[in-house]
Amino acid sequence: MPMHVAQALVLLLLAADSVKVPTDPGLYYLNPKGVTRLEGRAVTVAHSGSKLPPIPLKGALPLGNSKVKAEVLGEHAEQHVISTPVFYYRVTAGGEATGAGDLVLVRLKAKHGRREFEVSAQANWQASSGISLRSQVKFYVKQVESGVHKLLPAEDLDPGEYGFYQYRGRDLPGFLYDFSVE
Repeated sequence: MPMHVAQALVLLLLAADSVKVPTDPGLYYLNPKGVTRLEGRAVTVAHSGSKLPPIPLKGALPLGNSKVKAEVLGEHAEQHVISTPVFYYRVTAGGEATGAGDLVLVRLKAKHGRREFEVSAQANWQASSGISLRSQVKFYVKQVESGVHKLLPAEDLDPGEYGFYQYRGRDLPGFLYDFSVE
C-alpha cells in the first residue's frame, strides 16, 4: 500500500469516532468521502441433506445428516470495502438495550450464483444451532453515542464475501448487510 494511502487510512481511523452517522437505522461503511449505507436483505433458509430421519441399522450407529444454510442471491456483494473496514450501526428505535449485540460478522461461501453460511447442522447423534464458528469472524464493538455503535473486525479481512447477519426471531427471516473485500 502506498504511504499516502496508509496515512489517509490512519487519519480516517483516528477521526472515526467523530463521524456523523445518518439518523436512519442500519449499517454504514466509513470511507474517505464519508459514510455509505449498506442495504440489508432478507436471507433465504435452505435445508440440505437427507429429509428422512436417520434409520438405525442393527449394531450400527444411525446414519444421516443435514444442514441449514442462510443464502442470498449473487456470488458477489454490490458494496466493496477495504481489508480494514470501519462500520457504524444505528439501531432501530427501541433497540438501544440490545445495541449491536444481535449482529454476527460472517464469511460467506460463494456457490453457483449465490452466497451462503451455515446456520445449524445435525449429524448422527450431534446437533448444533446458531451460526457455525467456522463462519464467524471476530469483531469489536464500541458505542460512540446513544444507539450508534462502531464495528471493527479484529483483524484485516481476507479477500472474499462477508456480511453482518442479524437474527430477527422465528417469525421473520434473518437479515444480512453484505459486502465484498477485494
